[in-house]
Amino acid sequence: MKGVEKVELLRYWKIIWRHLWVIVIVVGVVTLYVGYSAYKLHKEHTYSSAVTVQIGVSATATKTYSNADDVSVSESLADAFATGPILTSSAFDNAIYHQIIQDSGAIAQKFGANPDLGDCNTAGAIGAALSATRAHSLVTITDTCSTPAGAWAVANATGEVTVGQIGYYLDYLVNNNATLATFNPSQADMSARLISSVSDPATTAALTSSKIAQYAALLVIALAIGLALAFFLEYMDDRIREKDQAANLLGLPILGNVPGAPVLGRK
Repeated sequence: MKGVEKVELLRYWKIIWRHLWVIVIVVGVVTLYVGYSAYKLHKEHTYSSAVTVQIGVSATATKTYSNADDVSVSESLADAFATGPILTSSAFDNAIYHQIIQDSGAIAQKFGANPDLGDCNTAGAIGAALSATRAHSLVTITDTCSTPAGAWAVANATGEVTVGQIGYYLDYLVNNNATLATFNPSQADMSARLISSVSDPATTAALTSSKIAQYAALLVIALAIGLALAFFLEYMDDRIREKDQAANLLGLPILGNVPGAPVLGRK
């Protein structure tokens, strides 16, 4: 059995060696793409800003639950806000976008006239840029944008929307008729307050570990495609290249073979 396996492995290696050019081309093209993309990301930088808010039960609101611990409720609300779909919802992201427009004066004062918001200039891009972490009832919201002005503007507007409209996005009682236009913070059970001001934009490397893993996966896929193409070309090739192929095709034993003619100038 080991001899048969050895013969099969040798046959597979001959096929790979015969069509090695296909593998080299496929892997080479993908390698060039990965290298160029990694080089661009290495040269590029993104900017991130963060804001921390505390989420809890409003002290003046009429509670909609009974015999519940306020600390546990606050932590549950903060967890729902940080890990739930609120940050990426279209309503929340649109509210941030409109808040940025209202804050245009403050943004211009900090970053100059006509500040460049980079890739965080639409509601959809804002949602993709947001992430959050929770520690007890404290939620730190971080956004990543291509420009310092965009990072600071989104973080600042996110803090304002969270503090001013938390009861609309996070509540025990869901009112199907609730609209943002009729939202009244004094009627909400939830409340939020800023714990820290918006951090100054900090540069972050665009070439992250997830990108490196993605590029490595592309190279592995390219190698697999190259091998598959090599065996496909061998399958489509009907030429007889080896004596074993001739013996199997004709059903006759091999009695001998004629060696190749010697090359002049070589022993």
